[in-house]
Amino acid sequence: SALLSHAATPPEEQVEVVDMDDAAVPEAAEAQAAAEAAPADPAPEPVADPDPVPDAEPEPVPEPEPEPEPVPEPPAEPEPVPDAEPELPPVPEPDVPEAGGAPDTTGTGVTAADQLTFGERMACGSAARLVASVVLHPFDTLRTRAQARKRASVYARPSVIDVCTKGLIPQALLAMPAGAVQFATLEYVKEGLAGTVKDRTARNLIASAVGAVAASSIRVPQEVIKQPVQAGLYPNALASARSALRRGPRGLYRGLGATVVRDAPWNSLGFTIWQLLRVVTRAPPSAWADLVLGGVGGAVAALILTPMDVVKTRLMTQSASDAVQYSGLASTFSRIAKEEGAGALFRGAVPRVLYLAPLAALVYAVYEAAARQLLKLKERREEAAE
Repeated sequence: SALLSHAATPPEEQVEVVDMDDAAVPEAAEAQAAAEAAPADPAPEPVADPDPVPDAEPEPVPEPEPEPEPVPEPPAEPEPVPDAEPELPPVPEPDVPEAGGAPDTTGTGVTAADQLTFGERMACGSAARLVASVVLHPFDTLRTRAQARKRASVYARPSVIDVCTKGLIPQALLAMPAGAVQFATLEYVKEGLAGTVKDRTARNLIASAVGAVAASSIRVPQEVIKQPVQAGLYPNALASARSALRRGPRGLYRGLGATVVRDAPWNSLGFTIWQLLRVVTRAPPSAWADLVLGGVGGAVAALILTPMDVVKTRLMTQSASDAVQYSGLASTFSRIAKEEGAGALFRGAVPRVLYLAPLAALVYAVYEAAARQLLKLKERREEAAE
């Protein structure tokens, strides 16, 4: 049918019709003939086996040592829960008190008077010395009579009224300015030394000694007028003052050296011992604590310095009619020891201690009590102003 259709078609329209199956045959035959004509690949040479290694006996593998059983760690202790610490009160700055208040100065050595002004300290010192001098005047009279040179007037037993009243007027009138000057000077010097003398005890020793020296400007005339009356040499303070002034103003300062040598160490030791005991015992600020601790300080200082008090009393109680005249501190000291024995230098030690121990107790207790009251009064005023 293909041939018929090809014959029937005109020549210009004849198209060669190729059977796809017939065309593929010669190509396949050519590929097969080329494959047969190619040389065959040589067969791979056999690889000789290596020399056989004789079987070696396997080395015995040591059995692993059994691992030690792990020791169980002890269970961790639970962290202790800290107990709630009690809230502590804030520690106040002792040298910088709160406005108007009196901070707790227990064990610090800071006194209530440290927080006062100069004028307020004078007022407290004046009140302290007045109270102590008036209350203890009878003991002072007995001490003076025991230490004065023996005369008929001194040998005579005084009445109770004489013991309580003789010399009381100059004692009371001059005690106030003497106390004001003493404590105002003491506190002023103590503050001034704060920048150079770091040790509080050393500052107390120096400041209290300087305060006593300053107070001697009033204390010596007081003693010159008072003690002859107490000893029975003059009937009253006016007669004693007139006798002293016969020598001029210097007559009022007879025995100044002995008084300074006696009062400065006594005030220095007594005040410092009182302050140390307040720190060591951590006694709270109170009148009773100051009475006890101040008394101990005053007693110890009084006993140590009794010889100086005897010398001072001899110088102040002698009169112009006495055949033997004392002059000078060292001369009087050696003369008493030579003529009367060393025991005479401690004459009147018991009444002196009985007088000065309560004196120190009252002075320091009243001084601090007055300072605390002033601080409270200032605080109330400030609260009222707010």
